[in-house]
Amino acid sequence: MRPGLIIEGIGCVKCAEAIEEEFIAKSTVEEIFSGIHKKMMFVHISKNVTRKSFLSSLMDVPLLLKEIIEAAHCHCCREIHFDFPAG
Repeated sequence: MRPGLIIEGIGCVKCAEAIEEEFIAKSTVEEIFSGIHKKMMFVHISKNVTRKSFLSSLMDVPLLLKEIIEAAHCHCCREIHFDFPAG
């Protein structure tokens, strides 16, 4: 299964868990693989959900990630990057 969103720069478990909790609550997200050792998270699209619906549900990604990092008062996860790979 190919991820619909890749988040890079997650340096701590606290932020990774908070991000996972927020994203898994979305109906368009099936699962999240957290590769914290590589500072990456892979968000997978739910089956039977179109890519357009998935992208629409995640339009708030920049704001959401910023809020999570600020709420955690985290200093190691300030350089977060995300990508919606083509597919």
